[in-house]
Amino acid sequence: MAKNASRKSANSNAGKAKKETESQRAAKELQKAAASESKREVIYQVKTRRDSDVIKAYITFHYRAFHPGVTTRLIFFGILIALPAIIVSQTWLKVLCVVVGGILILLGFFRQYISLALTKRNDEAYKNGTVFTYDFTMNDVRVYSDDALTSYISKYKEIISFFYDDDYYYIGVRNRDFFILPKSRFTKGDPAEFEDFIYKRSKKTCKWLPSKFSDRMKLRRAYRAMQAEEDLKKDS
Repeated sequence: MAKNASRKSANSNAGKAKKETESQRAAKELQKAAASESKREVIYQVKTRRDSDVIKAYITFHYRAFHPGVTTRLIFFGILIALPAIIVSQTWLKVLCVVVGGILILLGFFRQYISLALTKRNDEAYKNGTVFTYDFTMNDVRVYSDDALTSYISKYKEIISFFYDDDYYYIGVRNRDFFILPKSRFTKGDPAEFEDFIYKRSKKTCKWLPSKFSDRMKLRRAYRAMQAEEDLKKDS
């Protein structure tokens, strides 16, 4: 038992040391970034608040990018579960089918609004009206919260994902930061040229995530046509 206790203590200490090392590294990066502040030329700048539109855009993006088709499946299964209420004779079973099916259908239609309400209730940046400033130079990215430097990306190679729709750019970074950039809130630089700038610096292609249903259908048809062409090439 003493040996197990000492092992646990050693593992706990190692975990704490690792966390401290990571936080120290992040602090040093921020200090280094602050020291070279005057030498930077900002090419693109975005100033935005985490308001209802931005939070909703992120939630919708997350569903489209990482959980596509969930809304359709929820509604479909909700209808399947509710349909037997038409033919079953037991009242309790009718009620159960309607209630469970109805809940799934409502979740399908309104889950993003439920997520929006929960996020707004718990997000301190939303409550405080924090202003986020994103500065993009030729070599790095800095994020300020109410003029305080809070995040520093020293190399564009740290960008791991890049998406856009009609109104926003979405950038994922290796340290799990995520930038939601409204095209209407660029205070420096042309948002129409931002995609090309990020590609040149990071070599990450900007993927289109259409927000309109008709555009999503077009994208799916194009993807299926591409897959069919690839299958034909393999067969030949």
